[in-house]
Amino acid sequence: MLHRTVVVVLLLAAFRNAELPAEQEAVPARAISVLPVFFVPTGQQAPSQDQSKRLMRHLKWSQTRYRELLGHGTTFAIAEQKPRVYRAQRPLEFYRAQPERSAGQIVSELLGDLNYNRNNCPFVLLVVLMNPKDNVPPGWGQPLNGGFNTGGGVSFLSSFGLDHSPYFQSTLQHELGHAFGLPHVDVYGYDMKTNPSMMSYDPRHHTKGFTDSPKPGKFIPEDRRGLALNTRAFPSLHFDPEKNIPPGYSIAKIVTLGLLKIPGQPDGPVVTSHSGETYGSKVANIVQGRIAENEKGEKVTFDARTMWHSAKSATGWVAVQIAFPYEVELTRIVVHSQHSGQYHIAKAVRVAVGDNGEHLRQVIETNLASADSEVSFPATKGRVWQLALSADETGEVTLRGLQFFSGEDELFPPLVPYRG
Repeated sequence: MLHRTVVVVLLLAAFRNAELPAEQEAVPARAISVLPVFFVPTGQQAPSQDQSKRLMRHLKWSQTRYRELLGHGTTFAIAEQKPRVYRAQRPLEFYRAQPERSAGQIVSELLGDLNYNRNNCPFVLLVVLMNPKDNVPPGWGQPLNGGFNTGGGVSFLSSFGLDHSPYFQSTLQHELGHAFGLPHVDVYGYDMKTNPSMMSYDPRHHTKGFTDSPKPGKFIPEDRRGLALNTRAFPSLHFDPEKNIPPGYSIAKIVTLGLLKIPGQPDGPVVTSHSGETYGSKVANIVQGRIAENEKGEKVTFDARTMWHSAKSATGWVAVQIAFPYEVELTRIVVHSQHSGQYHIAKAVRVAVGDNGEHLRQVIETNLASADSEVSFPATKGRVWQLALSADETGEVTLRGLQFFSGEDELFPPLVPYRG
C-alpha cells in the first residue's frame, strides 16, 4: 500500500501539505511535484525492479527535457526517487471497462489511500497501470481540477507501453504536459501532425527507447505561457511576451482543459441564485470558472459562457449562494462585477454564512469601491455562504467571478489565475 511519507526532491515546500487539518480540506497545495505510482489490479504481478528503474529513468529524462526547453534550471519536481506500488482490490477487466480509460476511478482510489482530496492533493500522479496484455491505456493526462494552477493532475500509461512501446518517453513528456494543464495544439488552430509543439502528434517527435528523436518536440509560446501560469509546479518560470513570442508570431488565446470526474469526489462548490439567469448566462460560471477582464472599449464584452447576469430586481438587491463541499475558513472575498467597463456594477455587498442555506448569520456589509473589490473580514468558518449585492440604477448585476481566500491561500481558484 502507499505510505504517507513524502520525500520532495526539488520543492521542499510540499512538506507543508503532508498533514492538512480537516478545516483545510479546500486549501490547494502550494507546491506540486510528480509522484510515480505503479497501480496493480488484483491478479496482476507487481512491477519488477527493472520496470521501476526504467520508469524512474524515463521520468528523470522528461524532467531534464523540460529543463532544457524552459531554461534557467526550471523544471518540475519529482516527489520520490522510487515508484510507489498500490495494490488494488479489483481486477484489470474492471478498470478496462471504466470511462475515461479508468483515470477517474484510479485517481479516486489513490486519493483515498494517500488521504488527500482533489483540492489539496500535492501531486501530479504519474500512474502506470500494470497491464501486460496490451497498451491500454496508451497515454492520457489531465489536471484534477481543470485549467492552470488549480492543484494536482494525473498522467496515465500502461506497463505494456513501458515494456514495449518505443515512444514511451515522448508520450510521457506529452501526457505530463496535459497534467500540468496544456491542451493539444489543435485547440489553437494548429495542425496536430506537423506542429513543433510536444503537445502535437507529429511523428517526428517520437523517441525510440532511450534514444531521443532527431527532431524532438518543443514548447511553443502557448505552451510556455500555460506552464508559467502553473506556479505551483513551475514557481520560477516566467512568461515575457516580448522575449517569448517571436517576431511576427500571433499567439492564440488561452484555452483550458476541464476538470476530471472523480468518483466519490465532489466537482466543487454548488452555486445557486433566486435572482434569475438572463442573456444565456449561468450563475455557476462565477466560481471555478474563468474571470474575464472588465475592459471598456468600442465593443460590448459580456460573455454568457463565463459570466452571470441577474434578472432585474424590484428591491435593488440580488443574491447568490455558494455551498462548498467542505467547511471553509475565509478571510476575504474578491467580487468581480460589471462588464465592458460600464454595465451593471455591484455597489455594495452583504456577506452571510452558515452550515446550511436556512440559517445564515451576517459577516459583513460594506460598499464596493470598484468593479473588482476585495472584501476582508475576520476569519470565519462555514460551508454555505451567501452574497447579497446592491445593483446600480438598472436593478441588475453582472458578475464575472468570485474569488475566495483563507489568508494567502486561494480556495477553488479559477481555471486561469486572475492577474487583474
